Amino acid sequence: MISQDEIPAVRHRHMLRVPLFEVDIGQAVYHGNYHHFFELARESFLRDVGYPYRRFMDQQLHLTVVETTCSYRRPLHYDDLIEMHTGVQWLRSRSICLAQLIYREKETGGMELCTRAAFNMVCVRFSGEPAVLPPEFVGLLNAWIEKKTAHP
Repeated sequence: MISQDEIPAVRHRHMLRVPLFEVDIGQAVYHGNYHHFFELARESFLRDVGYPYRRFMDQQLHLTVVETTCSYRRPLHYDDLIEMHTGVQWLRSRSICLAQLIYREKETGGMELCTRAAFNMVCVRFSGEPAVLPPEFVGLLNAWIEKKTAHP
């Protein structure tokens, strides 16, 4: 579980309304479906960094999730306006950990934290062998973090 101290200060934000097909008979988002939201936010994050996931695939690479933790604090429901935050918790030569948070807009204004997760991912070739993260990706990622730090 990521603690408050481990939440990256620099984060990408992605907004979404919870669609009906993600909700179960209990009228809340099914726990496994939160991973759909996290994936959408990660893809948006990579696009914002300037290195869409397609660029990994074009090099016959992918980021495979090797470990994840998730804490469900408050349930999400159909039509909730949510804001998903993604930030780099750590970066190594072959792997990256992304911290992700889901906030919901409160009726009284402001946002409340509903879910937090961390995804440890390793760069892997389509052949299954671990690979070094592409240097261009690492450069763009570092530039994105510096830009966000300078102009929050």
